[in-house]
Amino acid sequence: MSKYFSYAFKIGALGAIFSIVAFFGMGMLGQDPTLPSQLFSFVSVPVFVAAALYFVRWKVNQNHLSFAEGMTVGFVVYATNALISFLGIFLGLIFAPELFQMIKENKLQITLDKKAFTIEQYGQEVFDLTYQSISDLSVFQVSINDLIWKIIFGLFFTIIISIILRKNLN
Repeated sequence: MSKYFSYAFKIGALGAIFSIVAFFGMGMLGQDPTLPSQLFSFVSVPVFVAAALYFVRWKVNQNHLSFAEGMTVGFVVYATNALISFLGIFLGLIFAPELFQMIKENKLQITLDKKAFTIEQYGQEVFDLTYQSISDLSVFQVSINDLIWKIIFGLFFTIIISIILRKNLN
């Protein structure tokens, strides 16, 4: 299994680098990069998982891949991607407080724009709690949100891709 892990770590790290560049690239364009980052993760995570599983099946394992091997390699890819992206975004936002402030202000503005709807549907107390929660937003929360979404997307797509690409020797 160690031969699988070395490829999976490299592919996961490559995916993380793309994610970090995409996150801060969107930030440099003056946008709140959190939603585009989630959309990018929705596309990039399955691409990198599929690339790793494809490589392991056809290049390393002579056209054989069990479901368990696929799940293991996929886990290493998306977990590596998520952890490195988390660290990159966390450290990047600490060293770029103006980007974090822009993200926070954007989220506060969206909350204010939907104030009437929120109060009508859920009440003033829920709006106040939501507004306070967003006012207390931290760099860690933005970073952990990215990590959680990458883990969710990774698990979901790894299951599907492992089923599609599995081929037993029997």
